[in-house]
Amino acid sequence: MASHKLLHEVPLFDHFTTARQRETSETLAEIYSLVVVLDQVEKAYLRDCLSGSEYTTIVNKLLAQYKTYLDNDDVQKEFGDLRTFKEKYNISASNAITRIERGMPVTVEHGIRSEQDTSASLSGSAQFSGKAVAEATGNFITVMDALKLNYRAKDQLHPLMSELLLSINRVSSQDFEHRQSLVDWIVKVNKMRVAEKLTEDDARELLFCLESAYKNFYTLLE
Repeated sequence: MASHKLLHEVPLFDHFTTARQRETSETLAEIYSLVVVLDQVEKAYLRDCLSGSEYTTIVNKLLAQYKTYLDNDDVQKEFGDLRTFKEKYNISASNAITRIERGMPVTVEHGIRSEQDTSASLSGSAQFSGKAVAEATGNFITVMDALKLNYRAKDQLHPLMSELLLSINRVSSQDFEHRQSLVDWIVKVNKMRVAEKLTEDDARELLFCLESAYKNFYTLLE
């Protein structure tokens, strides 16, 4: 009798569950799996089982999927926030939680260049690529102009700021004054809820940080 019950299929949803509710639950399950996978990728990179370029590609893809899942209002409502989701489902994935909160691969955050980028830099005739410098300069101006045009929301600023950091890394992995402040601002914006906006004081501080980082970036090139 007991063995017969064990063979009985248990339905995942009852008859009162709507298609919309099922879809939301399935998406939450996908997010759960994504967090677990991301944690394993972080550990694999720390153990040197993944190259920097492989790690960066995988993490960027996972972070993009995570953000896409949470674009759905029903999913966002059930998800709440990352810490609540982690505690609700008893997820032990501290590396993944940190990476999602920071919103970028560790290679991007710390300017760790891939083997291909390093080889390209060494083979070039100039110390810094003119194209890379031009892109970084353009991205600095784009973000500063966005703030002056009253861009305050996460979905307006985070993509621009992330692209700025990527373009800076393409120029050089060398540290310079205010680079870390720029990273800290990207993390702060990433932690905002979609409906949140920077205050006027925060926007002014961020603009000052960008202007200072821009000046020091050019000092690096001299």
